[in-house]
Amino acid sequence: MYIALLHFPMVNRRGEVMATALTSMDVPDIARTARTYGAQRYFVATPLPSQRKIAARLRDFWLEEDRGSSRREAMERVHVCGDLGDCYEEICALEGRPPLVLGTSARDGLPYPLIDWKEAREAFTTQPVLICFGTGHGMAGELLQACDGILPPVWGGTEYNPLSVRAAVAVVLDRLKGVNHGRDG
Repeated sequence: MYIALLHFPMVNRRGEVMATALTSMDVPDIARTARTYGAQRYFVATPLPSQRKIAARLRDFWLEEDRGSSRREAMERVHVCGDLGDCYEEICALEGRPPLVLGTSARDGLPYPLIDWKEAREAFTTQPVLICFGTGHGMAGELLQACDGILPPVWGGTEYNPLSVRAAVAVVLDRLKGVNHGRDG
């Protein structure tokens, strides 16, 4: 399993395509979640050189400061790159075959192929999987269209749905890779 936090092409609240800025909490927090659920790599993808530099500095800070800690182990999985194509190429090189690319969105009713949670969990047994998360107000249509399937939106049962991407990553990875520990649910 691989995950990618993508910063372009995203949409803003008006639906315009844009590049989003990196949030400093996303790098270490998502890295820890990625490590907890067994992701091989956590890609932070942005086409903006200044943002890639910030992401690399955040990663490197934690790698230098936390020698021998569990946070360091998580941060070693962070790879900074330019776009989804870079993530895809690296996975192909590592795995010797292309990954299944799954997108995520908080928007319901998108005109793209949906993949349910059970089918997505089963995919892990047969091929590498890259799960893509968007920033801003979500991935632009061209990015969603590049995915092999879109996972169902994460809804909390209320009309309020601006879940942070850090929280969404945790929920999605738990639904896909979490262990029930004998509890119902």
